Amino acid sequence: MIRIGFTVIMLTGLKRAYEDDGVVVIPSVFTEEECDRIKEEAYNVTDIQIKQSGYKHVPSERAYNRKSLIFFPALANEYLNSIRTDERMQDVVRWFLGGDVRQINNQIYFRESGDLDTFAWHRDTIFRESHVFSSTVETDYLQTIIAIDDITEDNSPVEFITGSHFWHSFNNPKNLRVFERGMYEGTKYTAKKGDMMIWSVKIVHGSEANASNSSRMTYMNGFCRTRSASSYPDYLVDGEVIPNIDPERIP
Repeated sequence: MIRIGFTVIMLTGLKRAYEDDGVVVIPSVFTEEECDRIKEEAYNVTDIQIKQSGYKHVPSERAYNRKSLIFFPALANEYLNSIRTDERMQDVVRWFLGGDVRQINNQIYFRESGDLDTFAWHRDTIFRESHVFSSTVETDYLQTIIAIDDITEDNSPVEFITGSHFWHSFNNPKNLRVFERGMYEGTKYTAKKGDMMIWSVKIVHGSEANASNSSRMTYMNGFCRTRSASSYPDYLVDGEVIPNIDPERIP
């Protein structure tokens, strides 16, 4: 089992940057070989497999005639599940959220070369259902992605407005899948294959179309302290990982 060479000083610095900016990149968490395997498995997972694993909702989305993302693929794929529960992922989640945590999302974003899919400026609070989450979700939620490909300035990096997690409010977009820059300018966060990126549920972010010749796949896993979510599957209970996602707990 591979472990990150985290030190308390390193983790403290990452947490401070996350708290100040609302987003931080953790370098070299997973290997290039692991990322290649994640990509292979992501393309092999089918909608039917996800549905047969107990997922009750639409298992994928398409944009501009391409599959753009899949939901809870770890239900149907042993390798993707092993990455989700890997000790390195656990280390990050425990450091930021503690030992009692629920898993809120588990997704693959494909973002292939020439992909026209975009995301408007938004906060991830728009996805957090008010009947499930308490107001403390704003401090108790952690969004993570693994960069399966290099994320560059040219292949649709996520653009974050650092510090916007301190803003009192931000209006929801009229159309989440249409990016309009308007008056805002953020920082395009790049990452190397195998890096992790984590961000606050309140930071304003968006992304433009991938007009490059390279793909920009990410493996997304979102987590919330158990105290702030009345439903969703357990990820950590008393510090111990739950090895499989319970689809019955996905509202």
